[in-house]
Amino acid sequence: MNNCPSSVTLSATNVAPTIGDAFTITANKESDFDIFYWSGPAGYFETSNSNEVAITDAKYSNRGWYYCTKAGSECSTTAQDSIFVDVKLKQEAAPCNITNNFFSSSNLVYDITLTSVTKHFDPTWNAVGVYGRDAYGRPSLQVLFNSYNGNVEPLDGVYITKDASVFDVTDEYNVVSVSFLYNSDYFHCHPDQKVYVSHVNGKIQVTFCDMVFSDGTYLTTCKAKMTEL
Repeated sequence: MNNCPSSVTLSATNVAPTIGDAFTITANKESDFDIFYWSGPAGYFETSNSNEVAITDAKYSNRGWYYCTKAGSECSTTAQDSIFVDVKLKQEAAPCNITNNFFSSSNLVYDITLTSVTKHFDPTWNAVGVYGRDAYGRPSLQVLFNSYNGNVEPLDGVYITKDASVFDVTDEYNVVSVSFLYNSDYFHCHPDQKVYVSHVNGKIQVTFCDMVFSDGTYLTTCKAKMTEL
């Protein structure tokens, strides 16, 4: 019996999943002797008798090309194919109604109209940042995008906060740091909160609602919407 593979074709249940979705990549199976050598994004590699790769909770790091080489256990013939899975950021509207270029706090900071909103690559953090303040420099609001993304325009979608301004190589694309100064006290956001990023006439807009911050002693809940000026 000829157990050598003649071809391999990859298909996916969803080639454009959203973060959190499940998807499965399948290779056609010709024989019980087939061996599958899989590789893909973020260093993924697996040798298996299974003709499927199942992702149950898609991350942005699962985005990219998946490759499969099918071999037979009793011959040296191989067949290869690849497929691109384009994982998308979640798209949600911010749940709070807030005036554009405005910052408010529950108990520490008076309401502030932001007269300066800029976006640039910050060499201090090696990251793209969006910055908002009034004519007096208040509240020095800073939203930093993952430094491992490089100096690129952030995509629209939902981002998730972390509790530090320094990023790790294991952080996902849509991880952000949010902080501000109040009377020289440094307040940083708590982790796992949502930040909503979009573009208006080509300018970046960042919104968050009821976000919890702390300076190590005091807690405050803030909301803001700022659009690049």
